[in-house]
Amino acid sequence: MKNRLFFEHNFSDELFNFAKQEAEHIGFWRLVDENLSKYVSFADEVSQKCIAIIGIGGSSLGVEAIYNFLRPKFEYEKSLIFLDTTDPIQLSTQLEKIDLSATLFFVISKSGTTIESIASLKYLDHILQFSKNNLVVITDQGSPLEKFGLERGSSIFHIPESVGGRYSVLSVVGLLPLASIGVDIQELINGAKEIKSDFLRGDFPEVVSKALFFGENRNTYGMNALFSYSSLLKSFNEWYVQLWGESLGKVRKDGEAIGLTPIGLIGPKDQHSFLQLLMEGKKDKSVTFIKIKDMDSHLSIPVVSLSNLENLDIINGISFEELINLQASSTLEALKNSGVPTDVLELEDISERSIGKLIFYFEILTTLTAEVMEIEPYRQDGVELGKTILKKKLAET
Repeated sequence: MKNRLFFEHNFSDELFNFAKQEAEHIGFWRLVDENLSKYVSFADEVSQKCIAIIGIGGSSLGVEAIYNFLRPKFEYEKSLIFLDTTDPIQLSTQLEKIDLSATLFFVISKSGTTIESIASLKYLDHILQFSKNNLVVITDQGSPLEKFGLERGSSIFHIPESVGGRYSVLSVVGLLPLASIGVDIQELINGAKEIKSDFLRGDFPEVVSKALFFGENRNTYGMNALFSYSSLLKSFNEWYVQLWGESLGKVRKDGEAIGLTPIGLIGPKDQHSFLQLLMEGKKDKSVTFIKIKDMDSHLSIPVVSLSNLENLDIINGISFEELINLQASSTLEALKNSGVPTDVLELEDISERSIGKLIFYFEILTTLTAEVMEIEPYRQDGVELGKTILKKKLAET
């Protein structure tokens, strides 16, 4: 994976050394060194052809990002669905797609008390009566959800204590369900491990420079748009929005409310909507492009002329892969020329290793940006008030 920055940037030995210290004790850094044999062994015994994840936010977004990136290319024999809402229409639509009696359910909640997940768990248990045969529990050790799972005889897996939800996709939270449908989780981890090794060796200084730019220019460029040039990355954009929003939207010790607003865009579609705002709107946004070098597609535009459209014969004979990457490069150049801070990440291909690299890269970048902004990126106290109000309202109904 390559990262090219098209703005003035510096490097900080102090920030780099901070990251090396974090790597020794912060949970997500250590996930890439975990032995995966227990997950692979468990997955080998899964006979169900459908896997369903009951979870929301950090319990599902990362898994969905990986699955939707890989699925079109690898065409897994098993399907994976996500029950991540209390929207009754969406929930019933998802459940109508599967044979409930032939599905293995993973209920994932770090606290074990996530209302959205427990609501779906209750509904399905009323229909199925969960047991060791159809339910796997992934939660914190000692949580109420673990106790429920133990009563039903379900397999229990614990989320590492020092790993927050939005940083947990490379833990059991993501690895176990992904392995169960046939994803090569070792290659996924190998990609993340490569980024970690390159960074700690000093071979990826762009991450430090980019974090410095974001943190130091937060009042000028308060929004970062992720412009991903493949529909395969739509769910990745959604994971990035949670990672960036929950990690960087905080109140500092001095009382300053601070944050960088994440925006997820898909090219070339959003060239025909959001791009106008980026080009001629207020220059308060930076833009990160993601391109895929090799999409492994042979779809090309035929060498034909259409009546009255002869001026567009310039596209004859080129592949759609080449076209979409030219669109990305052209849009990037246009934004750069108009004064918008831009950078580009290029993935080698569509593979477990590539998406593993991308995920770990953004986890490092987020924590370093938080350090520059002098905030703590692993808590999300701001979302707790809404949960407290909801529980009060539910108790009063």
